[in-house]
Amino acid sequence: MNRIRRVAVLGAIAVGVLCVAVRAGADPIGLTVLTGPSLQQTENRPCIIGDPSCHNRGTIPYTLIPPHDPSDTLSSPVYTVDQLRRLLGSDVFFVGIDLNQAMGHDHGAYTLSSFTMSVDGVVAYSTTGPKTLFPMNPGNGYSDASITGFNLAGLSGSQTLVFTATFTGATAGREQYFLRAGSAAARGPSPAATPEPASLLLLGTGLGTIVLRRARRPIA
Repeated sequence: MNRIRRVAVLGAIAVGVLCVAVRAGADPIGLTVLTGPSLQQTENRPCIIGDPSCHNRGTIPYTLIPPHDPSDTLSSPVYTVDQLRRLLGSDVFFVGIDLNQAMGHDHGAYTLSSFTMSVDGVVAYSTTGPKTLFPMNPGNGYSDASITGFNLAGLSGSQTLVFTATFTGATAGREQYFLRAGSAAARGPSPAATPEPASLLLLGTGLGTIVLRRARRPIA
């Protein structure tokens, strides 16, 4: 009986080790870089990587981008899952980007070579390739792009998180990378489209036909 128990225990340990190995070797979850949403600068917080104008107000620390830094790889401080959950009030969030580019240099092109989020030192989320961004709102004032696909569901509160950005083509002031709850693509309802006159005419004709057919239908 003891031998059977030992075999069962060893088997469970082997399965656990295999699961850990498979998880560690898994490909990172892909992140998507989108243009927008355009958020006013006072909403560009809390920063995780940014310039002196970031105002985290004691919520979480951030990494300061060095001045005159045209290309670099920078990582945020280490955060815990609980820190971000309490701060954002959500497991789902996106990283906003506020560009500060000189428009006379290749129309302000800024290349985000990669952006990752590591969990306990292992890259768990990553962009799938370089992305060239252009300022939607040149200068300070509004954000220009977002990185979507982050989800903390299933992680324990004590697990650690680090964000890392690799970029080239920075030509003016320093950028801001900041956190916002929710999905960037879902921010705010899309304005309802106003039907064109031709569409209204077709709609009216269709309704009129239905009414006419019902009027002609014999009464049972």
